[in-house]
Amino acid sequence: MSSDPFTQILNEILQGLVTQLNGEIGGAIRGAGYDPYPNVASGSASIGVGTASYSVSNLTGISSLQIQDMVVGNVTASGASISGTVNFHAVLNSSLSAQAGGDVKVLFLDPGISGSIRIDSPSISGTAQFQAGTSGGKLCLNQLSGMNANFNYGNASVWIDGLGPLNYLLQPLENLILDAAKGAISGLISSQINSIVSRELNQALPQCVPFP
Repeated sequence: MSSDPFTQILNEILQGLVTQLNGEIGGAIRGAGYDPYPNVASGSASIGVGTASYSVSNLTGISSLQIQDMVVGNVTASGASISGTVNFHAVLNSSLSAQAGGDVKVLFLDPGISGSIRIDSPSISGTAQFQAGTSGGKLCLNQLSGMNANFNYGNASVWIDGLGPLNYLLQPLENLILDAAKGAISGLISSQINSIVSRELNQALPQCVPFP
C-alpha cells in the first residue's frame, strides 16, 4: 500500500495538533516555573590576572514558543501499523532576556558585575518518532516519542556595566557570561522544555480521522 495517503493525512493531523498546542504551550511552560526562570547559570573562572564569579538569572521569553510546522517523513507501513519520523520547527515570538551579576577580583579590586543578556530571533528545530495505525475505518496518530530539540541562538548579546580600572576585562568577561548563558539555555530547551512539549503533544493523542 502506498505511503502517500498516510503522509498527507498524518500531516493534516499534525497541523491540527500544532494549532492546539500553540494555544497551550505557553501556559504549560509558565506553570512549570520556566518563565521566568530564576537560576539559569552560575560559576567562577580565571579571567586575566583575576577571578570572575558570575550568575545569570531571571530568564524570560521561553513561554513565547510557537511551533511553526510538524511534517512526517520516512513513513513505513506494515499491515495496520505505520511509523516514521517527524521533523519540526519552532520559533520564540519574543526575545529571551536575563540578568547578569557577580563580581571580579583582581588584587585589592573587587567591582561588582551588573548587566543583561538578550537573544533575538531564537528558534528550535528537531525530530521525533511517530507511531500510527489503521483500524475500524480510521487512521490514528497514536504516539510521538524520542523528541530531540536543537536550539538556534539567532543574535545573542550581553551588556556589562563598566568595571572602572578593570574595564580591560570587559570583553573576556562578557564572552564568559554569554557562553555560560547560551549553554544553560540550550540545556533547558533540550531537556525540560522538550519534555513539556512532548507531554503536551502526547496528552492530545490519539487523534483519529476516517480512512480510507
